[in-house]
Amino acid sequence: MAKEIFYTGLRILVEIFEKKYQGVIMEFSAGESISIRLSNPDATLVHIMPDTECKVKFIAEDGMAYNIDTLLLKRKIPNIIIKYPVRMDGVSIRKHPRISTSYWTSIMDEKNENGKAVMEKIGDGTIVDMSLGGCKLMTMLQYKAGNHIHLSFEYDENSSPVTFKGIIKNIKQAPYDTTYYGIEYEQPSEDFIKTIDELLKNPTA
Repeated sequence: MAKEIFYTGLRILVEIFEKKYQGVIMEFSAGESISIRLSNPDATLVHIMPDTECKVKFIAEDGMAYNIDTLLLKRKIPNIIIKYPVRMDGVSIRKHPRISTSYWTSIMDEKNENGKAVMEKIGDGTIVDMSLGGCKLMTMLQYKAGNHIHLSFEYDENSSPVTFKGIIKNIKQAPYDTTYYGIEYEQPSEDFIKTIDELLKNPTA
């Protein structure tokens, strides 16, 4: 069975008559239809008829970029329903391969204490995969795309904790009332990248 590439919350670009609309998948039925809420609908959509050809573009969780032709089935602005694509061929755009991991990590936040910036632990999570460019975090804490986040974890009892700042690029629902966050390292140092490179050669928890 083919892997499902769509998920609720996936950000997607819809192109109709050369006009582009940003949206988020609200729900879908594999093989049938996909419901999308548009963030920038306009009056043009009111006059578009069912079965109009459209194109959807998005980057899946596995780093594959898709550019797919499909049909508009229904519209109830700002929501539209498109036909579930029959053919889906993607192109990999990920610069670094992801390696599965299982690192328990502290989630930190910066606060001001007596005029000085200090880091305070606000929660926990699990880093479930990593690469030289970023990682995926599973946690019960809630964030939005574009939020900054600080993580700190230990991978070797003889080494100092690995601490870094990242920016949340994508969000996906995870099991047990948790959420997956795709995180891109923010201005990583050369030493940090060397540490991650060594870690990925032997990704034990």
